[in-house]
Amino acid sequence: MDLCGKRVLVMGLGLQGSGIAAARYAAQQGAVVRVTDMKSPEVLAPSVHALTGLPIEFVLGEHRNEDFLWAEIVIRNPGVPLTSPYLLLAREHGASIEMEIALFFLACPGRIIGITGTRGKTTTASLIYKILQDSGTSTVLGGNVAGVETLSLLPRITPETLVVLELSSWQLEGLASHALSPPVAVMTNVYPDHLNTYESMEDYAEAKANIFRHQHADDLAVFNYDNSWTRRFGEEAPGQVWFTSIERGGSFERGSTTISPFIFNETLLVGKHNLENVLLATTTSRLLGVSDEIIARATGSFHGVAHRLEEVAVVNGVRYINDSASTTPVAGRVGVEAFRGSIVLVAGGNTKHLPLEDWPATIVRCCRDVVLLAGTGTDELLPTLHEEAVKQGVSDPVRGVFDNFTRALDTAVLLTLPGDVLLFSPGFTSFGMFLNEFDRGDQFVAYVRRLKGEQK
Repeated sequence: MDLCGKRVLVMGLGLQGSGIAAARYAAQQGAVVRVTDMKSPEVLAPSVHALTGLPIEFVLGEHRNEDFLWAEIVIRNPGVPLTSPYLLLAREHGASIEMEIALFFLACPGRIIGITGTRGKTTTASLIYKILQDSGTSTVLGGNVAGVETLSLLPRITPETLVVLELSSWQLEGLASHALSPPVAVMTNVYPDHLNTYESMEDYAEAKANIFRHQHADDLAVFNYDNSWTRRFGEEAPGQVWFTSIERGGSFERGSTTISPFIFNETLLVGKHNLENVLLATTTSRLLGVSDEIIARATGSFHGVAHRLEEVAVVNGVRYINDSASTTPVAGRVGVEAFRGSIVLVAGGNTKHLPLEDWPATIVRCCRDVVLLAGTGTDELLPTLHEEAVKQGVSDPVRGVFDNFTRALDTAVLLTLPGDVLLFSPGFTSFGMFLNEFDRGDQFVAYVRRLKGEQK
């Protein structure tokens, strides 16, 4: 896409790389660039600093109609819904609405491996990337990865490069208008999420399905057979399809009854869900031609990803686990189920209006003590925990609701005993008390490291 001389408005600078990359790329392509974001200049100062020296105008702390009337092209941040009245205004006046990831796809000369799903996409993408790296293949990792400017990867990519991209539902929406799908697609699962921005579960799932909808007959797609949504999508995909199944013990081609056994289960990761991620990553790597020996070695040394059941430290015999990327009830349940023994759980936050399902029952059954962070999601969870304790005939595990993160963690630490797991798995969004789930996780990690330092 030719941006030279065009009036380009970047909507949403953000703090994680996408808006920064879009602004930088547009300026380097010769566009006249303006950036608008509702966050204050103080919050966005690191992002603005990253663009120092480029001819970019910033309008921060507000969105103005005049900017959207001025723009010929609006590059929206993945978190901005298509229904935004500002986007509607721009479109009505002739502007095209784009996303960073679409610009990347249109310019990328390498072979793209796209990974999506409600849960597990970061872990699966990161493991595929590590396996390819260890095989000696030219590869890069980008997409919905915190801190990575995906467009800035383009100078490193050749036709021989394998490009591993984690793709969110919002990013996949940006590909749909160009009828683009990656030639290799991987789908981990689909669970209820983002129903505060999508009209229904079907709309959300269909956004995810863009990862394979526009594939060709000779393209490749790998789906988790054990999830009903991805199993269905695997039957609909137009390319060559493989399924993976922990329940069936391996992977198999669509239409075949022959199962290739799952032999790469020697892993440092915990939880059944991570076995699903490993099976998806290793099956995809095999199909890309990587040897079993390299796959086994890479998988066995893979430590996982920050903020996803990340063991931060062991202090006084207690394991401290950072699962701050847990932003849904399903993720909260999976986090609790990953551990055996006594658990002190720190959870809670703000709601995305998702069904709690069996998360409260799992908490009451598996967690000795529960410390909650205040928020609209916690308001939903708290009464269900009380009800579930009565139903199970056990004492209520909730030890308090806190609007101060440090006080909540102080309380949780006092409840621990040697051999316990202190699990920080919120199950809700972070907004209000934190900038985002990464800030939330970083604050937890910093707290635990201070605690460990005090015990020396």
